[in-house]
Amino acid sequence: MNTCAHGQLIPERAMPRSARTFTFTAPMERMTSRFAWHYVEFPHDVNELFGKRGAVRVKCVINGVAVDRSLMPTKSGYHILVLGSELRKKAGIQKMGYPVQVELRLDPEPNRVDIPEELAETLDFFPEMKAAWDQLKPGMQRSMCYWVSSGRTVVTRAKRVAGLLRRFETGEFQVGK
Repeated sequence: MNTCAHGQLIPERAMPRSARTFTFTAPMERMTSRFAWHYVEFPHDVNELFGKRGAVRVKCVINGVAVDRSLMPTKSGYHILVLGSELRKKAGIQKMGYPVQVELRLDPEPNRVDIPEELAETLDFFPEMKAAWDQLKPGMQRSMCYWVSSGRTVVTRAKRVAGLLRRFETGEFQVGK
């Protein structure tokens, strides 16, 4: 139960879906498919809790590390949180079966994308690239932003932005294909 501004207790079900927080502990597992992702299984019915099917953007705290993630659907009907190597290191998740503490809530701004400065300046300067960028799905935009911003130096980030620009200009990257 949570409290409202007046101090009254509010049952979880009466709260808006975006305000609900879910806490659970699950063992880290690894897929046997060609992707072989490390993940934890979400122990609840996503459609029942969030009123959504498919991937659902969430804000998480995983072993004390705050991250934005997607609850990804599986063919088996449950949803998972993917644990990348960088997150596993930061969160101290060491091996298969390791218990992972998760606190998550629905992302109130699922389509928000934080654009790195180098890319934002390029989009402002090249209206054709901006028009193509605006047609991309938020997930693709996030992926490109992550790739650019993960460069350790300004030079690397600039090269990555130049690579994206080249792909847009040559048609190597076509929106919707």
